[in-house]
Amino acid sequence: MKKFKFTWLHGVMVALGCFMIFITSLVFFAGNMGEMVEDNYYEKTIHYQNDIDAAKRANELDQKPELIQQANGYLIRFHQEPQSGEVLFLRSNNSEEDVKESLHLNSRNEQLVHATRLKDGEYEVSIRWEENGEDYLYKQRVNWKTPS
Repeated sequence: MKKFKFTWLHGVMVALGCFMIFITSLVFFAGNMGEMVEDNYYEKTIHYQNDIDAAKRANELDQKPELIQQANGYLIRFHQEPQSGEVLFLRSNNSEEDVKESLHLNSRNEQLVHATRLKDGEYEVSIRWEENGEDYLYKQRVNWKTPS
């Protein structure tokens, strides 16, 4: 029986085969790299300057809304009653866990986002409201941990 001799051609073929396996595994294991944070992302980018202006107006306020973590959820407190607005708790890793509520403040200008609607983890909170014909936007990152 003839002895096998390993040549440079065999080395190139092995290297090429390993490279092809590597690239194929990258494509296979990459799978779903995630989802877009917003469904209507492209529409929002067109109106992004409005968000920048609203955030600037909110930062210039003497008394900004307060976001207070409590055992039963997050309490949102306004110092003046807004005309209308909404609160968004956005999860970057799972849009199904996002929380969206309209502003319905009580007599003390407060609203509770109840703990039963929140999952443990990080949220980006966006509070958007209208006051005196002007839009305002306040953003803050929070980390919710269910009290034990």
